[in-house]
Amino acid sequence: MEKRAFLAVFLSVLILILYQYFYISRYDTQKIQPEGSKKVEQSGKPPDKELIPAITEDKKIKDIVVEEREIRVNTGVTEVVLSNRGGKLRAINLQRHKTKDAKPINLIKKTEGTSLPIKLEFPDKKLSDTLNSTLFEVKDTENIINLSSDKKEITVRFHYADGSGFEISKEYTFHHNDYKIGVNIKIDGGTLLPRDFSYQVLWGPGLESDGNPTKYSYEGPAIFINKNLTTDKLKEKGEQIYHEGDIKWVAVQNKYFMAALIPLINENLKAIIKTSDIGDLSVGLEHNSFNGKGDNSFILYAGPKEADRLESYNVSLEKIINYGWFSFLARPLFKILKLFYKFTHNYGISIIILTVIIKAIFFPLSQKSFKSMKKMQKIQPELKIIQERYKNDKQKLSMEMMRLYRENKINPFGGIFPILIQIPVFVALYNVLMHSIELRQAHFIWWIKDLSDKDPYYITPILMGATMLIQQKMTPSGGDPMQAKVMLIMPIIFTVMFLSFPSGLVLYWLVNNVLSIAQQYAIQKEVKK
Repeated sequence: MEKRAFLAVFLSVLILILYQYFYISRYDTQKIQPEGSKKVEQSGKPPDKELIPAITEDKKIKDIVVEEREIRVNTGVTEVVLSNRGGKLRAINLQRHKTKDAKPINLIKKTEGTSLPIKLEFPDKKLSDTLNSTLFEVKDTENIINLSSDKKEITVRFHYADGSGFEISKEYTFHHNDYKIGVNIKIDGGTLLPRDFSYQVLWGPGLESDGNPTKYSYEGPAIFINKNLTTDKLKEKGEQIYHEGDIKWVAVQNKYFMAALIPLINENLKAIIKTSDIGDLSVGLEHNSFNGKGDNSFILYAGPKEADRLESYNVSLEKIINYGWFSFLARPLFKILKLFYKFTHNYGISIIILTVIIKAIFFPLSQKSFKSMKKMQKIQPELKIIQERYKNDKQKLSMEMMRLYRENKINPFGGIFPILIQIPVFVALYNVLMHSIELRQAHFIWWIKDLSDKDPYYITPILMGATMLIQQKMTPSGGDPMQAKVMLIMPIIFTVMFLSFPSGLVLYWLVNNVLSIAQQYAIQKEVKK
């Protein structure tokens, strides 16, 4: 029984790691889509066919003479570059988050042509391409704008009118020290569009990588709809997926960053995820407009996945951070970790303190488990005799084993339950350390300058493997040769896997192993008395 208890710990952890490696890194489209979702195989064919405007050759938008301009807005946390070519965003540079070569991360992918956010798409492709490439007028705006505590808000306005009654205006409102951008789009179809028409407001193509490996994290689109987080992965070019319901937001994400569209008006609205004919990913909102006019407002959040900041928007935006099965434990653990950071100003030290506290809380359970395994070790000779004697009589074997347990006052599951109770906490903390942006480029000590990246010299993974081996030697064993071989391989397997794991996670495991060794040593001394 003691070998079952010991195996329970390692196999549970192994399952967790293999889950992260084989499932998260190869995350696929959910087979069951939520009620109201629709999948469209061909790009540019929305489900409401009656809303498709018939654009004839004589209905084309007219060119207007406007000088091309670039406007830069510095909010304190971002530098946003806008272009009046289509009235779109050209760059969102995050001032507080750098690449490995110390440059601000730009969330917008470098791309040619019209595929930049925030772009508009109508059922007529020619109309869409023309609108997204034409030059808009810029209303009373400087080319460089710096927000501050004295100038907390600014709105940049783009406007297009072709003289036939067709008009489009885009307004972007920026806030000091905030990543959110208020967006308002108004369309007057004039004679160019029918009275009832549809159009899409899109972020694309995808999200620029920050240079960090995302092997163990989901990267792609996400929607929070009908109080549930939904993810889809499009496999083909020109594919579209629609969702209808109570849409809180639609986003695209990578491990640490995201861009989300948060609608302020939910009427006549669909969320859409699509790929272009060349495979570029876009996410956005589709609006159905009536009486020849369209008017919609939304919030664009383009920035880091900081839990506290996302929670402050009150639209469940923080749900995009995937803490796994035990998120109800992960979120308070994360808050405690941040509390320690306020005093230590070092996330590595904060991880050590949190690990010590968790270990202390579970010390009574671990002590009980270890003592149970020691008792089981003592009765192993008698247990083997019984198993050999009654190997052909399962009922008698069970009765004799239970008699042996009663006489020695042993609970056969006493070594397993205390360990199983601790696993949810371990899994929760594992996900906190794996997915929290606060650990990104967080310095710990000497050679570890980024707790979200692997140990560059592999010192902590090797030490972790050595402590696993020591802990294994100290754990009571039933003398089973097969068990001994399996246990000998485990530290090697874990060391190899942990070589590429974030150093913050390896640090937690290493400290946990050291504390377990000290704990087992103390318990062994107590048992010998």
